[in-house]
This record gives sequence, structure tokens and C-alpha cells, in this order.
Amino acid sequence: MIRILLVDDHAVVRAGYRQLLECAPEYTVVAEAASAAAGYRRFLECAPDVVITDLSLPGVGGIELLRRLRARQPDLRALAFSVHEESMFVERALAAGALGYVSKRSAADTLVAAVDAVSHGREFLSPDLARTGPSRRQTNDVLHKLSQREFEIFRQVAEGHSVREIATGLCISGKTVSNHYSQIRVKLGLRSAAEMARLAIVAGVVRV
Repeated sequence: MIRILLVDDHAVVRAGYRQLLECAPEYTVVAEAASAAAGYRRFLECAPDVVITDLSLPGVGGIELLRRLRARQPDLRALAFSVHEESMFVERALAAGALGYVSKRSAADTLVAAVDAVSHGREFLSPDLARTGPSRRQTNDVLHKLSQREFEIFRQVAEGHSVREIATGLCISGKTVSNHYSQIRVKLGLRSAAEMARLAIVAGVVRV
């Protein structure tokens, strides 16, 4: 029996995942969570075989969750399941600890196939990824300059989170967040949080 943890901030989506996966007798969903923080706690409590997580979570995102989980368990078997199809997100999720990545536009049987692969330690990418236009590809290339931590802070600043909120979520000091923020602005050639938000929207990092 493969024991699964689902992390997604939409209860209806989680219910759909559960129903789909538990149609197969070898899968059971042992825990659910609506945020990265709750997902990490449930992971420690339940020790699931596979984690399925969205990337767009409130506060700390799914990529940071993957990074924390892999730091805790180096042989983590996790699957990112996201609306983001750009190669930048795929690469960052895999670098953070995901073994597979599936677009939410994928057919239901693709998710099942992905869980099967990941549960056996095999990589899996759904075939409908990385379909981006030229302007978005160019923007994503710029964002590749950012480290994983810088990218997470970039995302949260673009979503309107304060330095204090980001520091609390990432368990770092406000000064560290501010230093990263300054470095991000230099790397990307940005002058303000508003410019950061516009860039994030163009890149598909945040949605409006």
C-alpha cells in the first residue's frame, strides 16, 4: 500500500485527488494539508511514501516545502502538481526535491501514472509542459539568475507579503530577507516592489 500526503489549498481539489487515487487499491491518502507549514507537520506525523504538492500555496510556496522536506528526508519521493507549465518552475521544483512534475491540465490517468513512477523512485514529467511564448521564455531566463531562496522571496514580495511575514514563514531574520530583497533587485535590475510584481505577473509566477 502506497501512503500519500496531499498538499493543496483548495479542499475541493484535494477531494478530487483523493477520489481519483483511491480508485486504485494500492493507493491510500493518509493525510491532507492546505499550506506548506501544515504539509510539513503532516509529513512528520504520518511519514507518507509519496507527497503530492501544489506549488502555489499561501505563504511559503510548494518549492520551499519541497526543499524543506528533502532536507529532512534526502530520498524524498514527491510529485509537484501545478498550473505552472513553464520550464523554470519544472526545473526549480526538481532541484528543490520533486521527483516528478505534472500539469493540472493533464488527463487524470497522467496523475496516476506519475504517482506510480514516483513511488517506485522513477522520474516523471507530463508531456504538456514548457509550452511558453517567446516573451515569457525571455522573462523566465532572467529569473534563472535567482537562487532558490531568492526566488521564493521574489515570489512572496510580488504577492504583497511584508518582510516580517516572509521572515516568519521562512524562519529567517527580517534583515536576511531585506538583504536578499536588495540582491534580487540588483540581479533583476528592478527599482521597486511594484516592478517586481509586474515582472512576476509577466513570468507567470503570480496570477491575477
